[in-house]
Amino acid sequence: MRADSTTTTLSEARRLLAKRPDALPADERRRLVATAASALLCGDGNAPAAAELVDVLARDADWTVRLEVARTVHLLDDEACSRYVALFRSDCNSYVRGHAERSLARQRKARQTSSRRRHESRGYAEQVDELARQHGAQVAAKVQVLADQRYAMLASAVAHEVRSILTTLSANAAALAAAHGTNGRVGSIREDVDHLRRTIEAMEQYTKPLPVQRHPEDLRRMIDEAVEKARAGLVAMGHDPATVEVAVAPVPTIRLRVSRRLVVLALTNVIENALESFADRDADPLRPGRIDVRVAVEGYEARLTVADNGPGIEPEVLKELRSFTPTGTNRNKRSSSGWGLSLVHRYVTAHGGSVTIDSEMGRGTSVVVTLPMRDVAEGGGE
Repeated sequence: MRADSTTTTLSEARRLLAKRPDALPADERRRLVATAASALLCGDGNAPAAAELVDVLARDADWTVRLEVARTVHLLDDEACSRYVALFRSDCNSYVRGHAERSLARQRKARQTSSRRRHESRGYAEQVDELARQHGAQVAAKVQVLADQRYAMLASAVAHEVRSILTTLSANAAALAAAHGTNGRVGSIREDVDHLRRTIEAMEQYTKPLPVQRHPEDLRRMIDEAVEKARAGLVAMGHDPATVEVAVAPVPTIRLRVSRRLVVLALTNVIENALESFADRDADPLRPGRIDVRVAVEGYEARLTVADNGPGIEPEVLKELRSFTPTGTNRNKRSSSGWGLSLVHRYVTAHGGSVTIDSEMGRGTSVVVTLPMRDVAEGGGE
């Protein structure tokens, strides 16, 4: 019996495992956690059965199954989340204990954010959607471009001021490390300084004037370069990406008139995000997985899809990501500034292209980058 089979219900799985905890292989029990998480997120009629199944899996003899549950408990109600975190605090595995605490903090933060948003009138994305309905997509797109330009001006001013402060902070942190070592508070200070540095670098990258010159570039070579850079980026973070297969389907012979640097950077960010979806902040090798990169030509556009079979993105997080505005740091990642997708969107739209994101919990995420076959900046097409 497989966890993803349509004939297998959550209730059946719970009854089976309650009678015999090892009735299914550990990898299928882990997949059951993802299936239950998806049901809990949807809040449909399967939610009660999903909660009962989580209760069984939380006591699984295999620590990797308990780890998946620890990553999921923030989806439960307050009482259940607190109960499971209390259970996992005495777990024999440090990964399980650590992720349970993160889930509790994540739930509290989500609750605070949700409460704040209920008192806000409308979000940025909703206002852009309303503009599109009232005045058309082109007007909405133009307003968004102007808003992005204004945002870049403000970010540039902030980055310049903070950069000067960061220089002094970095020197002081290095002096502290030399005098007292890198453990304890000194190590924490250095981590915070590194995070600030990454954020400022991303802000500066975002606010740089975009090059206007375009040259014919081979799409396959740009993809290969992006894959190589993404893997190197994961290695630099301390991860071993060998367990994730990146499969690039045959690419049509296409030469796009683009700024090579910008497109490669955009694709690198997308592929690196897909690789990081298999990462654990505390573990070096990535979890096994697969990323498919494929290209299709539709009319005068090249559509490049990067699809992974990772854990997926929660609906409320996905909604925020689709606005392509800088988000908060992803604490599950070792290196995150929150600006990655904003940069992708900026670089792709500068070429007259578009970026879309779709995701399903337990099944993975798909990012589609569309680039025009003709140079919009030169009047080749709209």
